[in-house]
Amino acid sequence: MTTAVSRDSVRGRRRGQALEHAVYAATLAELTELGYGGLSMEGIAARAGTGKAALYRRWPTKRAVVLAALSHAMPPPPQPRANRSARQNLMAIFDAHRGVLAGQTGFPGVEVIVQLLHDPQFRTIFANDLIAPRLQLIESVLRAAERDGEVAAGTISALSARIGPALILQHILLTGARPTRRELTAIVDAVLPPGA
Repeated sequence: MTTAVSRDSVRGRRRGQALEHAVYAATLAELTELGYGGLSMEGIAARAGTGKAALYRRWPTKRAVVLAALSHAMPPPPQPRANRSARQNLMAIFDAHRGVLAGQTGFPGVEVIVQLLHDPQFRTIFANDLIAPRLQLIESVLRAAERDGEVAAGTISALSARIGPALILQHILLTGARPTRRELTAIVDAVLPPGA
């Protein structure tokens, strides 16, 4: 008695989540190495060890697969802890943010992000999924610090939460390196002055 075996299982092809994760990793690697302009469905498929047809069944365009890969790779921001000071919570959030922008997580670094910002859909993902949640966290830390008397009332403005991420991004863009721990401390000090 013979057993029918699919061609995919004979070849050892991945399916389901295993295939998705392989495609996401391949997409981000190709994006980092070649940029969005050099990215191709053929290159992604080859790197992921699958066929082009398998990609097109799930993602009709390279933009669609890149959007899915970026969403998958987006690291969650660290949550503030009640047992930490505002300064410690900001340091944890800023440390995680510099790691993302410097390409030290699965999410592509600033060099790739800058290329993608010309596309409105990529810009929306960057703004809504990466930046907005971190700004909300930072603002919540600052408002709590104001409420608890760690900073003087009226010190926090609508722009206060943007200062840290903006300085981290500027540092990476201008130096090509992520801020050191000492530089990150200075950024925290710009947002929440020492002794505040």
